[in-house]
Amino acid sequence: MIKANYESDAGKRKFTPHEELGTIPHMPFEEYSEKLKHCLMMKRENGILEARLHTDGDSMRWGAPAHQGLHYFFDWAGRDPENEVIILGGTGQDFIKSMGRPDPKNSEKDPEATEFSSKESEAWKMYEYQYYDGINDIEGQIFDIEVPTIGVWNGAAFHTDLVLYSDITLCTEDAWTTEMHFRVNMVPGDGIQFAWRELMGYKRYAYAELTGEIITARKALQLGMVNEICTDTEAAYARAHEIAELIMRTGSRVTRRITTQQLRAPWKQIIANEARNAFSTEMFVTATEHSPHDNYFWDWAHEEAELVKKAEKMGKVVRPRVDGGQFEDEIK
Repeated sequence: MIKANYESDAGKRKFTPHEELGTIPHMPFEEYSEKLKHCLMMKRENGILEARLHTDGDSMRWGAPAHQGLHYFFDWAGRDPENEVIILGGTGQDFIKSMGRPDPKNSEKDPEATEFSSKESEAWKMYEYQYYDGINDIEGQIFDIEVPTIGVWNGAAFHTDLVLYSDITLCTEDAWTTEMHFRVNMVPGDGIQFAWRELMGYKRYAYAELTGEIITARKALQLGMVNEICTDTEAAYARAHEIAELIMRTGSRVTRRITTQQLRAPWKQIIANEARNAFSTEMFVTATEHSPHDNYFWDWAHEEAELVKKAEKMGKVVRPRVDGGQFEDEIK
């Protein structure tokens, strides 16, 4: 049996006080976890930080709060020297519950519903919340976080790049995703394209992007997008903590951090070379074409995903079709 080589070195970091160096202290965990509690539920033990994305304590609704919150999370948590491994995932049944532009008719019930209603502020919001926060979400996860990361993908998800960019990714048995950008008349330029393209391969990614193919947990494992499948959300988090503890007991603090940078070198090159220009093309098309941030394709995808998962159990496949999927025999 192979065992970890060391005891965990959490809390044993030796450092010179900021007062002696004349440097500025990093924002403490207690402060940034409070500032971000509206979109991230955090806890930390023995140097392992767990952060669960949420909306009102349930599965996350993708929008400005999460877009901005993640940007700041990667910055503040990445700078915190007390974080040694970071686990990032979802809450509740699904990683993401819904998306995009809320219905203005519900503005009295939903304070975010007026977010996109003013044409005068549309351009500012497209830059400040979509482009600026979005590009920093991508770069922050890869560049600002200098410790090992573990992603937990639970249930239904889009923007799976948030967990696929993690060094290790776990998913639940009921996990599934689809790439929505092209299917809602948007250009995939905000980071998802790198994660899918590099992990599943160029040809498979082109097919998935253009057709809206449903990717289940089993398919994701087969394609090399995830490392392990767990029974449910809590089992995935428990396994993430077990792996985090293994990491903490195997390498020393500096070795752990520098190894992480070596592992991420290919991501860094891709993102430095492509991300900002690619994101700009998405924003250009969003501004010049009708690119709806609404749920119609996401709602349809849930129905298709159930069909695909049922087909898997029957040894069948469901290929993307104009009129929706149908059970078909896989030609091998």
